[in-house]
Amino acid sequence: MKIIIVGCGKVGFTLAKALVEEKHNVIVIDKEQSRIDLIQNSVDCMCLVGNGAIQSVLLEAEVDTADFVIAVTSSDELNILTCMIARKSSRCKTIARIRNHEYAKQIEYIMKELDISLTINPELATAREIARISRYSNSISSDSFFKGRLNLLKVKVNEGSKIVGVKLSQIQKVLNCSILICVIERDDNIIIPTGDSEIKENDNILFVADHDNVIKFFSEIGFNYKPLKSFMIIGAGRISRYLIDILTKSNSNIKVIEKDLGRCESLSEAFPNVSVVNADATDKDLLRQEGMYDVDAFVTLTGMDEENIILSLLANATKKIKVITKINHLSFIDALKDIHLDSIVNPERIAANIIVSYVRASSNASSSNIETLYSLCNGRVEGLGFRIKGKSKVTNVPLKDLSLKPNVIIAGIYRNGSVIRPNGNDMLLDGDSVVVITKDNKLNSLVDILERF
Repeated sequence: MKIIIVGCGKVGFTLAKALVEEKHNVIVIDKEQSRIDLIQNSVDCMCLVGNGAIQSVLLEAEVDTADFVIAVTSSDELNILTCMIARKSSRCKTIARIRNHEYAKQIEYIMKELDISLTINPELATAREIARISRYSNSISSDSFFKGRLNLLKVKVNEGSKIVGVKLSQIQKVLNCSILICVIERDDNIIIPTGDSEIKENDNILFVADHDNVIKFFSEIGFNYKPLKSFMIIGAGRISRYLIDILTKSNSNIKVIEKDLGRCESLSEAFPNVSVVNADATDKDLLRQEGMYDVDAFVTLTGMDEENIILSLLANATKKIKVITKINHLSFIDALKDIHLDSIVNPERIAANIIVSYVRASSNASSSNIETLYSLCNGRVEGLGFRIKGKSKVTNVPLKDLSLKPNVIIAGIYRNGSVIRPNGNDMLLDGDSVVVITKDNKLNSLVDILERF
């Protein structure tokens, strides 16, 4: 597909790289020559210097033959204008990054009236991700399918755990719960396991289960499950506002530390029941006085990666607090793999995943569409949710008789309000929703899981 990206900041750069890896024809437009130079040296795509909201610039990029125009500049208004002009100039679909908290309240109206196919708010998406992670205190990451009915969690296997040395085929006998372990992350290796695979100490495992079985699993392996109810948030930017909005609905106790007085006043006005402290969070004594070691979760959301990392390491040393760290630069995430921070969120990657998922679904006109896509294990694994619409080569056939590609697992089926943990005798039916976990495969439709079809 031909895709024009307007805006080459962190989101645009991450998105361009991801879409090129998906084998799309990508054209990037930005007003800054320095940004264009950076992406030209890193990504195999065409580039134009100019204002993407000017019709002549879009026509130079041949918008009339484009499938998508994606506007991700730092200005919501410019993104909206770009999408409007693109739609007037072609039949392409449009995606706009809209970050303003006030616009979020009328996003459906904006999309309908201005004919925008999709809007993306990286800060809101990140806040939702943090809220999901916070649901299970012992998980490194937490994603969900089927509107939260099936969870995909990542946890570390502690030394002495009862599942160390156990083959996956024996997991159900060892544990009094129903889970499916679909990925083992061991050192730098990603393993899509079989029944003969064994779990080792310090492995990170990704498993799927419904909520009740998640709790049973945590109990069986010695984790004390408890909902996170008290939060200390460092930084009062957009993500913090969205996160507070979500957490206050569950009656969480929240304290925010922010060194900018104006932001503190604005946040206090918006959320009168939240404790807001105007102070520098790098002061260790201040953090202790404000109760850092008494909260359930510590979330670092400043604009400085270095500050977020240092503060998270300080909190992580207690081994009692759930620590969530925002990292803006993807290169930092790879460098931090040996530091063992609990949970890391990256707004640009989250936004790119949502857009890539939408583009893949739009490029597929078959009987199954992608509804959800999660990039896992630093982009080396994908978790996808498909909706089956009609019959195909994967329906009405026992799973044991499907010739699946290597490194593909069918991890869950949702049918008529119930979650099914699939076995070889189960079949996929019209109307089902299906979760697939895959490594080294870029799946556009459910039929793509087959080795030959």
